[in-house]
Amino acid sequence: MKMGLAKLSTKIHRLSNALEYIENLSSGRSVLNVGAAGGVSGYLPANKENWLHERLKNCAGGVLGIDIDEAAINYAKKNGYDINYANCETMNLDKKFDVIILSDVIEHMNAPVIAVENLFHHLNDEGFLVITTPNATAGNIIIRSILNKKINILADHVSVYYPENFQNIAERLNVQIKSFFVFDNIDRRNIRVFIKSIIFKVMTIVSPRLGSSLLIVMQNK
Repeated sequence: MKMGLAKLSTKIHRLSNALEYIENLSSGRSVLNVGAAGGVSGYLPANKENWLHERLKNCAGGVLGIDIDEAAINYAKKNGYDINYANCETMNLDKKFDVIILSDVIEHMNAPVIAVENLFHHLNDEGFLVITTPNATAGNIIIRSILNKKINILADHVSVYYPENFQNIAERLNVQIKSFFVFDNIDRRNIRVFIKSIIFKVMTIVSPRLGSSLLIVMQNK
């Protein structure tokens, strides 16, 4: 096992629109969307244009969605979408893809390194694994910690990541990091949260380490 401090193999960059980046990377390619049914009740039927799975269906050469949430899968099916039940930690789809998307899923997993290893078994040699997840050093977390306020952690999140953790995962599995990004989503639910999200986005311009979310692109060596 490698000892010492982790060192990033590539610089962290800001990303203005994560969805557009994922769409561009997936355009015309075969795509596996892991956790495809996540949050589906908030997107279907009236808000599907903001749903990642719908956007992938519109740009990819072909997309397969999988999830382990049977209720969400059934909800998607009632709205005309077929998402397969499969656990990415243990599945064997007997198929490989050009792009695999793991969007806001890894923080829920029991065995994230095993899952990433299995996903690489389903990835073509020149393919891309794209992971997004909340950032451990997000600006809102830092501010709430300084003010001694409660940190809001969702009940089904069991882990949180620094960029270096993904560097360690890549080295453990003998794969490579192509790109590291941080990004912030603008929340428009009301004027208060909108202003807060703008402030956090400005903070990310000053220091990328304060970005709300991470986007990591991995490849085979």
